[in-house]
Amino acid sequence: MWVLLGIGGLCAVCGAGTVALVGLGVIAGATDMTDMKGGGSPSAGQREGAPGGLAFTVPASFAPVSEGRWRFEKPDGDKRHTVDLIRLPAVPGLEDPIAKLTQQWNATIVRDWPNAPKRVLPLRRFVNNGARAYFTSATLTAANADHPSLVSLYLVEAGDRLEPFVVLQEYFDTSVGASIVARFSFDQTQPAVEEVFKGVEGSPVGVPLVDEAEIAGAWKYGSGASMQYVNVITGGTTVNSVSYSVSYAFGAGHDFTYDYAGANTQFGNTQFGSDRDTGSWRVEHDLLVLDGERRDRKYFIVGAGPGPSGKRVLYLIPEGHWSLSPGAIAQHGELYEAE
Repeated sequence: MWVLLGIGGLCAVCGAGTVALVGLGVIAGATDMTDMKGGGSPSAGQREGAPGGLAFTVPASFAPVSEGRWRFEKPDGDKRHTVDLIRLPAVPGLEDPIAKLTQQWNATIVRDWPNAPKRVLPLRRFVNNGARAYFTSATLTAANADHPSLVSLYLVEAGDRLEPFVVLQEYFDTSVGASIVARFSFDQTQPAVEEVFKGVEGSPVGVPLVDEAEIAGAWKYGSGASMQYVNVITGGTTVNSVSYSVSYAFGAGHDFTYDYAGANTQFGNTQFGSDRDTGSWRVEHDLLVLDGERRDRKYFIVGAGPGPSGKRVLYLIPEGHWSLSPGAIAQHGELYEAE
């Protein structure tokens, strides 16, 4: 009889992988792309930019807390889920938004949240009318709190400036183990976050989520997990494991090559697999579309730019798992790092 001793977690080959898992949660999300019309849907309609660069309507489900701050509450028995929305002063200029995202994060989040990372993972999305927003998230615990919060900073393109919004997703529970439960609760409030961005319209619109130059290059993503078992009769141990790596090379002329290598070990028996493909690539709105000789692929783009390690990163979600909920991004997202 074999008994499971322990489970090895996922480990990304690229250095920024653990940042993504820690910062965005570790469970599959309940919020589907079809529930996010305009927020992150690849089929979202586009309207002309808002007058003055930004239009902002607070959802009716959010109550005012103070000037520039609103709160959504979702009771759960004697517990409650909350979302706080905080609007900050505008940041002049649209140029170099990733650098400004890092600067704003350090100025507004690192200052008030102990152990907040100073280097952020750059993510992207569209708001309601198709204007771009740059954002990053991390699971943090405030100095005066005993529960973790999902803290997100968004910079929305709006005319000649970037409009910052901070979103705090929290779960209040005083029972034993509440801090662990809180880390798995953020998908419960993601629909309320999407309601916020249904009320945000920026400018310009009609531009792709990433520039083609940000896609071009050589990229690598990998992951793995292992489980160790012990035989309670003989005392013998064995390990089951799976690991794989994926490499893409996106040429400036829109050609690509794909390489996959993997190994699967079951009770001491290891099997290897590989795959290769070539074809052409293009960016459509917020999708990376690959027309391959062996098969076609589509990826939802959720991140691009210089990552926490200083290398360029490309964060993609394969077709069939498109969602902006924190857990879905973490579970199904593939965080590529430039080779």
